[in-house]
Amino acid sequence: MASKMNTSQKVSTCLDYIDRRLETTSEQTIQIAEMIINDIKELTAAYPEALKNNRLREHAERVRTTQMKWVNQLHDIILEQTNRDLNGQVIQALQNFINTMNKKQLKHLDFDMPSAVKREQPEHEHEYLTQEQIEALMASDIKQLPVSSTHH
Repeated sequence: MASKMNTSQKVSTCLDYIDRRLETTSEQTIQIAEMIINDIKELTAAYPEALKNNRLREHAERVRTTQMKWVNQLHDIILEQTNRDLNGQVIQALQNFINTMNKKQLKHLDFDMPSAVKREQPEHEHEYLTQEQIEALMASDIKQLPVSSTHH
């Protein structure tokens, strides 16, 4: 299928692919945020139990380990978001480029629309006669033709 595409279609296909990838990345970011929230909830719920059982040191170590894990994840998310913003800008720039390129190319490739198609366009409908109008004119022209009794 890709071999049958023209250059513009190939570029558009690539842009669509990037766009889908960005959406997927966004979903992954949300999943990571949800896992962070779940860890925080678990650590918060475990604190009273650790306090009661005199295991605050163990709990504090667990909190610190979890915090470091998520600090690294959040750092990656921030970098990813920055890249996504840049990717979005690149996509917009490429789409504008393609649209401009297509407009310039198509300017030189004009063609006349067939009258059957053109007649249906609101701005041209008054320029063309309907089939009934043509037949009525033809019939009236035939009636108005002088009838000659002599043959050459």
